[in-house]
Amino acid sequence: MNIIARLALILFCLTMRPTFAGDRETPEIQRAEQPTPIVAAHYFGRHWPKNFLSAFRREHVLEDLKRLRADGFNTVIFLVSWGDFQPVIDPCCAWDERAFARLDFLLEEAARAGLKVILRVGYAWSFHPLAEPSHARIDRLVNDDSARAAYLAFADRLGREVRAHPQVIMTFMSWEDQWLRRIAPEAIPTFDDYLSLLPATARPSPGAPLPTPAGAGAALFNAYWDWLAMDRLHDPARPLLPNLSYEIRVDKDPSYATGEDGTQQLVGWLDHRALYRQRGSAPVTIYWAPYWGAENTGEHLSAHRSAELLTALLRETREFSGQREIFIDQFNVVDNTPGHENNAILAPEEIDGFLNEAICVMQQHGVIGYGYWTTRDYRESPLHNPSFGYGLEGWILTPAHSHPPSSELHNLPNGDLELELSSGDALEQTVTTAYGRLPAPDARPDRVCVEVDAAGVGALTISAGDPTQPSRLPFAPGTDRMQCADIVALPADERLTLRLLAEADTSLRLHGVWLFDHTQFGGLYDVDGKPGPLHASLVRLNREFGSGTPPSRCAP
Repeated sequence: MNIIARLALILFCLTMRPTFAGDRETPEIQRAEQPTPIVAAHYFGRHWPKNFLSAFRREHVLEDLKRLRADGFNTVIFLVSWGDFQPVIDPCCAWDERAFARLDFLLEEAARAGLKVILRVGYAWSFHPLAEPSHARIDRLVNDDSARAAYLAFADRLGREVRAHPQVIMTFMSWEDQWLRRIAPEAIPTFDDYLSLLPATARPSPGAPLPTPAGAGAALFNAYWDWLAMDRLHDPARPLLPNLSYEIRVDKDPSYATGEDGTQQLVGWLDHRALYRQRGSAPVTIYWAPYWGAENTGEHLSAHRSAELLTALLRETREFSGQREIFIDQFNVVDNTPGHENNAILAPEEIDGFLNEAICVMQQHGVIGYGYWTTRDYRESPLHNPSFGYGLEGWILTPAHSHPPSSELHNLPNGDLELELSSGDALEQTVTTAYGRLPAPDARPDRVCVEVDAAGVGALTISAGDPTQPSRLPFAPGTDRMQCADIVALPADERLTLRLLAEADTSLRLHGVWLFDHTQFGGLYDVDGKPGPLHASLVRLNREFGSGTPPSRCAP
């Protein structure tokens, strides 16, 4: 196929829309419309999004949510990880009832705080010991009919659980949790189903290799991915979950063609047009950060330039979706994610000015709400069950004396647990690269933090893979419950073992452990809960947007 023919196929895949199963309208669970604009905050329970369900402590939740309400948020977003709730999908299905109980607690506390709730359904990350690694599970979801059946069973169970909670006003799936990176051999029948919807002239030649995301068949690959997400995942789940939306991949993917010299040449960018045309009455969901549409050479953007880029995204979303209302589930005005240092950012001195413009842009272009991603800075700690909400799951406790390790766990009246460590007791957890970046060596300094009961006395000797370079954390009544120290992490074979040893004359009750090399910055509150540098600006944004009345400065 020459370059002209390839360009024609790309154009066809961008503009044609095959018939989805969703075109045969199916009923969906409806909830009353939100009477005011949605001003939402993601909540991670003072931990990393990837492990927050097992990590949050009940003692903190209501206090945290009430503070968000006082800051002008009227809705909270909870991540509902597929692997946490349904760790075993083959044979289908094994449930973890603890996850449902903890979600129910979160929903009740949100109601007590006066907050509505949005659920991100099927969040990809889970550290559950019975679940396969997250990337492997995603690959199965997008390539295996039986995995999709298990996923829909999860959606059905979740939908039945939340029907008792009218504060759940919306749910959404995300492309990132359903990322197609390859078409596996077992997916060929599903791929053939998609091809059968295309005109014969748009189908690949018999015997042609399966398309890939970066090859000459990238347009066909991405068009198939969009159809798969809508036809086989979103649309079957709409009758199961309240007000189900789908987070669109607003980033565009490269398209290549073979030039006359046989080399691959970039010929354009592929949008995910079919995702914008999702079925149902829910608003379309997108994400935004300053890098969208920018050159991304590490530049710092002005307030006005960032507002222009946001305007362009919203106009495109309205056009592609047929003028649907928009919910921005991740409204990120700052981002210090490792590995994305070249992405454009808002110049720090321009953030306040941008927020003043952004409220006008959003209200003028059909945005019914936004969700701020990082309302409290979090330590990127890949420990499973770091606050002992699931007892000793994920940990190995070696008591110094001959008694069962479980006897060291103590139940608190609020349902939290704390772990008693006495002289000579050792506590260990091993993490792998399946949990995150940390087991891989890099230049970032590593740290450990431990939170204990205020009456704790003694000290912990802590190592991370290298017992010859430990750190020491002393505790005494009257000192801060949280103590942190630098530590030398030395992984081996892509594994890293954290070990805490109680020194002589120690009596501590642990409430949480963190091991990390990066803290994600959001600007609203720092890791200790103190107001951050963007607190006043974000609170003002919440108040103005939440009022539903455009400020006078937004007048044309």
